[in-house]
Amino acid sequence: RRRLNVDVLVCGWRRKTGVVEYEGGYYIFPGSITGAYSSHDPKVNPSFLLLAVQGTNIVCYVYELINGEVDVSKTEFSKEQ
Repeated sequence: RRRLNVDVLVCGWRRKTGVVEYEGGYYIFPGSITGAYSSHDPKVNPSFLLLAVQGTNIVCYVYELINGEVDVSKTEFSKEQ
């Protein structure tokens, strides 16, 4: 993230869904839209995320299918001016 000089980085290598704040920036992990099997974690839930970006504010909605039910979580963050 620092090498790219970005405040928010979307990473696709991790099958687990979520947003992690680390050293003043955010890493966003969208998960797996298909819930494809992973040898690291055999219980992968299908998931995707939606980013609403407006100026320096971002709202991240994470949609995850858990036991046949859709779970939606929301994370908001912004860059200080």
